[in-house]
Amino acid sequence: MQKKTKKIILIFTLFVLLLFIIAIPFRHRIVYYYGKIKSRVMGTKTTNCQDCNTLFNDGIQAHEKAYRNEGIVEQKTDDGLLQLEKKAVLKNIESNDFYIVEDFKHSQPLLLLKAIYFLDELSKLYQQKCKDNDKGYVPFVITSATRSINSVRKLMKRNSNAIENSSHLHGKTFDISYAAFTYNKNQLKLFVKALSELKNQNKCYVKYERNGCLHISVN
Repeated sequence: MQKKTKKIILIFTLFVLLLFIIAIPFRHRIVYYYGKIKSRVMGTKTTNCQDCNTLFNDGIQAHEKAYRNEGIVEQKTDDGLLQLEKKAVLKNIESNDFYIVEDFKHSQPLLLLKAIYFLDELSKLYQQKCKDNDKGYVPFVITSATRSINSVRKLMKRNSNAIENSSHLHGKTFDISYAAFTYNKNQLKLFVKALSELKNQNKCYVKYERNGCLHISVN
């Protein structure tokens, strides 16, 4: 009987270890979806992006500076964007240990290389602030990236923040959700500090939007 018990414990331990190994590549998504499930069970909370309205108030003209002399030509359809990916003009962004790329409905997970480098820099600065303040790192969530003219027009029908001359058309703009930090207020403050520092270094333009996102164009 004792041998049988030990065998069961061993099998159970190996099973748990196997699950852990399988989950490692998806740990960032597990954290993200755990937060979503928790939000549904406990009810949606209003996320207060403290000082964001003051810190991040770059308007349309400011964001235009980011792509005035650099950026892709507007593409009529998503197929055009995918062709730019094939030509290595745009690069695909994927979820990793530092940020989550949501499943986009009105944009493609594509950016110019300069914008991807910026995401890496933002991630490292934010991570360092988490370490310095003894806080666990929580990946930030990217909710949109590059759009085609057609996808912008579709979005305009349902989103009042969408405009025809969208900076999302040029490969240097993406949105990050501050609402995704609902149950991680301390990490949100640290993320905002990191983003604000890069903005003050003239590396990006940022607009606070009340729909839960920070609209960012890389300079």
